[in-house]
Amino acid sequence: MTSTLVFAARLRALDDDALAAALAVRGTPRYGIDDFFDLADALLDRESVQRALAGFDRPTLAVLAALTASGAPATAQRVADLLYSAGAIPPQEPDAVAARLDVTASLLLTLHEGDTYSLYDGVRAQLESWPELGLPSPAELISAPPPHALAPVPDTEQRFSDRLASERAFLAVSTVTELVSELQREGARELQKGGLALPATKRIAAALGVDVTDVATVVSIAARAGLIGLEHATWLPTDAGALWQQEPTADRWRVLASAWRDALPADLRSVLADRAHAVWGERLHEFVDWAYPAAGDAMRARVTAYTRDAEWLGITARQAPSSAGTLLLESGPGEAATAFAALFPPEVDHVYLQHDLTIVSPGPLTPAVDARLRMLADVESRALASTYRVSSASLVRAIAEGETAETIRAFLAQISLTGLPQPLDYLIADAAERYGRVRVADLDAPAGDRETGAHTLVQSDDTALLTTIAVDQALRPIALVRTAPTRLVSRFPRDVVFWALSDARYPVAAIDTDGAIVGLHRHRVAPTAPPPAPNPAKALVERLRAAEQAEGPDTGAQWLARQLDIAIRGKATVTVSVAMPDGRVVEYLLEPTGLGGGRLRGRDRQADIERTLPLSSIRGLSPAEAAASGETGSEA
Repeated sequence: MTSTLVFAARLRALDDDALAAALAVRGTPRYGIDDFFDLADALLDRESVQRALAGFDRPTLAVLAALTASGAPATAQRVADLLYSAGAIPPQEPDAVAARLDVTASLLLTLHEGDTYSLYDGVRAQLESWPELGLPSPAELISAPPPHALAPVPDTEQRFSDRLASERAFLAVSTVTELVSELQREGARELQKGGLALPATKRIAAALGVDVTDVATVVSIAARAGLIGLEHATWLPTDAGALWQQEPTADRWRVLASAWRDALPADLRSVLADRAHAVWGERLHEFVDWAYPAAGDAMRARVTAYTRDAEWLGITARQAPSSAGTLLLESGPGEAATAFAALFPPEVDHVYLQHDLTIVSPGPLTPAVDARLRMLADVESRALASTYRVSSASLVRAIAEGETAETIRAFLAQISLTGLPQPLDYLIADAAERYGRVRVADLDAPAGDRETGAHTLVQSDDTALLTTIAVDQALRPIALVRTAPTRLVSRFPRDVVFWALSDARYPVAAIDTDGAIVGLHRHRVAPTAPPPAPNPAKALVERLRAAEQAEGPDTGAQWLARQLDIAIRGKATVTVSVAMPDGRVVEYLLEPTGLGGGRLRGRDRQADIERTLPLSSIRGLSPAEAAASGETGSEA
């Protein structure tokens, strides 16, 4: 209980930012925190202390173990000497010890006063109980050696690893590019419990040419790089994602790899950087188990997730860092991307136009040509030599976004190695002629349409085509209702109806109130930076401060009463400072036994008598061990 008194006083004295920062890492208790004493009890709880200790690496735990062994407040130099005497692995200099102790103090696990550090009782007790939990003892934390060193990557294998890694890196860039393009066409709904809805997962897997189980990995990598984001629970490209698509392959990989590296927690980044030339595999997990002995399955899961993504991005190949991966960990993403650029296939800006209406690229296309082709055609196969297929629907879609028959012909003639095949020329002319056979406009509704709630008019002189649209099951979501042989109406906005018809491959055009055709662009994007998340730690600190302010002038009295109540319940011995009538302040070493009627009753441990003291005369309270350490005297 004396630890609670000291700890609560320290929490109360901390500035709000420091306290909120500590709580953000330690975890904010969800219930039952009404004052700083409640918070002290919660943070000294065994489970809370264990969670905090589990996040530390072995050198930090060794420092705490040495502080435990010291049995008294100690300087960083004293702790470093204890580590050296105990044969610490690895050895630690005083400056490194001080830095680690400062971290533990900022997380409210040690008390830093002057140049000394001390452990709170609850932290010391938890560390000493580790062997009962199957964890290393304090002595083992200091001196137990690490597992055998990881095997270095042989030079003969490095060339093969680099080739495989470059292929994976190129495929990763291509796959994420396809994801951004697919989400530009149609977003993907995120479930409330997390993860994509199954229909969206299957659609994206088909568009990307990957297994359904790989979709979550691709989405997480793209989201980590800020290329896609959530907007009203729907995954969409960000503005950064649209710009990223225009970059060369090596630069696109650099963005993905940089995001992977930046997202590595500092502890895990240092572990991987130290093993940038070694095979990872199971031995990496063994080392992590030694380096983070209390982290358990949580750390293993983190390592597994990051090493999986490293394989997918070509940072490693068969668990061995590629040359680019080593550069990424040691020098940064710029040099790593340069290394891969020499291994990636060169980009081309010309294609073969085929008579069967396919377009074949002899290599990876430059981003500008690829983006323009995607407007005119659908991607049919993705590889080093991709295939696109032109259709009437794809050409109509391009015309709807502002292309014309003339601009399409000019672009294809510019990039073609085989001229413009006659079948393709005919298809362009036909699509331009068909475009606008179905027209979509905002509805200037008569009374009857207002009663149905219709907002959009769909018109066509081709009644047979309109009949087909009316019964098309793929268009059920926009709820089309036929009001005349040449008219359909919908309660959805014009743009929603337009894109639904366009995706269903109808020759649709949007028109304005004057009947002129307008080009629509599907440019719905997610915010690049997500909105700030609630900060429960900051909210808790603000609530505790507000509660103290609400108590007004009685705050000091209430704080004293709460301290005494804790001491009584814990049968703790405390030093009580009492103001005497002559102006002196006398200190008594008491074991409080009761509180009532404005008076404190307690056993004087030095005089061995019962004392009753008026609360109005008590000027302060401190744990008995504070007096023993010389912080208080018998009279002040």
